[in-house]
Amino acid sequence: MQPTITLIPYGGLANRMKAIESVLHLIDNTSLQATAIWFKDNGLNCRFDDLFCSIKTDRFKLREAAASDYLLYDRPRKKNAYLPAVFQQMQFDGRLRDDEVTQLLYKQFDFRQWALSHRKSYISACVLFYENHRRKLFDAFVPLPALQARIDLICESFTSHTVGIHIRRTDNIDAINGSPTELFVQRMREELQLYPETKFYVASDSRLEKNRMITAFGDRIIVLSDVDASRNSVRGMQDALVELYVLSRTNKIFGSHQSSYSETAAQIGNIPYERIFRK
Repeated sequence: MQPTITLIPYGGLANRMKAIESVLHLIDNTSLQATAIWFKDNGLNCRFDDLFCSIKTDRFKLREAAASDYLLYDRPRKKNAYLPAVFQQMQFDGRLRDDEVTQLLYKQFDFRQWALSHRKSYISACVLFYENHRRKLFDAFVPLPALQARIDLICESFTSHTVGIHIRRTDNIDAINGSPTELFVQRMREELQLYPETKFYVASDSRLEKNRMITAFGDRIIVLSDVDASRNSVRGMQDALVELYVLSRTNKIFGSHQSSYSETAAQIGNIPYERIFRK
């Protein structure tokens, strides 16, 4: 019997993409069969197929969580009285969850060997915990045609040197404190000294930050107007995906401290990434 792995990706859009990408790399050139179960929650309240086309990869299946999955496969935690842990202990002979995955990543744990050494394994993750360097990162993710059309339209206004700016604000204290607006402004002015033709695409969950950049840099700023910054709506998550992929098509990205979103955009586009933070 071929070994199987069940993945529960969690967190925001970039976090889930990283977890799924890890499993796609994990099953590459192995006999592993993988299933990812996509749960909607307040942090990302839309279906996978509200954002992306189906992932076309052998031995991998992604499905939306059914009602029974919340008891059988959801991450064990206080809100579900840790009940899923009981069922998972009976179903799986290998289990890695949440922070445990992140901690093992820093210890250079061999996730591939771990998965292959179990008959049925379970993992919940929000990080890129495995990469085999044979696959191009995030190549399997294809935005829905309507969203891709929006991405393409915005990118038509790019110049030969367009820099992506991602300013995370409303839900991330570390980003607010570690990456103040004035540091972005300072770094953008330095970029203009080197490349006077520069334009900036500014992505942010704060309309105030976008307005500040427009005030400081005028028509050098490109923004997606009327963005719904809510993670609790389909429209909000679709806007987040559009911004992510527009950032990926800039020449390089200046991103916020403790935010995987801009780092993921740089990985999608295979472009330089610079974290703006208070040292």
